[in-house]
Amino acid sequence: MKLVAFFKLIRWKNLLLILYVQLLLKFLVFNSFNIEINLSLVQFIILLLSILLITAAGYIINDIFDIKTDLINKPQKVIVAKNISIEKAQQLYLVLNAIGVILGIGLSLNIEKPSYSFIFIGTSLLLYYYSKKFKSKPLIGNVIVSILTAFSILILYIFDVNKTIQNPNQQLIITIILGLSVVAFFLNFSREIVKDIEDVKGDYSLKMNTLPILIGNKRAAKIASLLCVFPLGLLIFSVLKFASIYKLTSLYIVVFTIVPLLYVTLRLLKVKAIKDFKKISTFLKIIMFLGVNALLIFSLNI
Repeated sequence: MKLVAFFKLIRWKNLLLILYVQLLLKFLVFNSFNIEINLSLVQFIILLLSILLITAAGYIINDIFDIKTDLINKPQKVIVAKNISIEKAQQLYLVLNAIGVILGIGLSLNIEKPSYSFIFIGTSLLLYYYSKKFKSKPLIGNVIVSILTAFSILILYIFDVNKTIQNPNQQLIITIILGLSVVAFFLNFSREIVKDIEDVKGDYSLKMNTLPILIGNKRAAKIASLLCVFPLGLLIFSVLKFASIYKLTSLYIVVFTIVPLLYVTLRLLKVKAIKDFKKISTFLKIIMFLGVNALLIFSLNI
């Protein structure tokens, strides 16, 4: 098995983004605002490993179930059955998923929150059934992926932030995490619909019933545009509320998040060619990354 193929299979860039967000929150934002936390460094590393392993396993099982559609939509990017055998991919899925779930359950028991174990078990099951069944359904699969994306941010709040502390800094950071999760949900939701438009040819040939197939590319693009309005509104509201205190952070958000997102929102109402949808999908991913970088400036309290 080629190492390069393995890293492509587990979407290493996406995993790095998850890692980046968690590290920014844990070691910059939390420290900068003196947030009361629950997890030790070792416990945080275990949580992070569990998240990354379960997510990586989810990408593998998705590629296993998507072999036929990927051969039509993006044959040059197919890894399973070309660079890595189906049997090897299945083994990798089982190993990574099992280790991730076990680490999550172990952490939940260690911090005396056994009910948190169901977070890791439920996430694993959702990723499996998303790939096997829900991905081909209109909106259901898109919603599941978007919820899990938002939850990858929210999980640090659930496990690490001491929610019994009621000081202004603690409440501010809780608000920031919740807001970031909401923005991540809607941006990813919009991007998932755009990706379905990109893949409409292969999905249609295999009789899948995604949103673009159900209502057409043009209407699906309008829904994707509408979904961008929600994070736009939240970001504009946040800037108006905090601009007097966090001037540089607000300026950064306007220039590198709000303006690009406004462009995408309007562009989705006009775009028609599949190649243009691919550009928009990439652009939405870049906007997510740029938005996360606002945490760097925010941690400096400026």
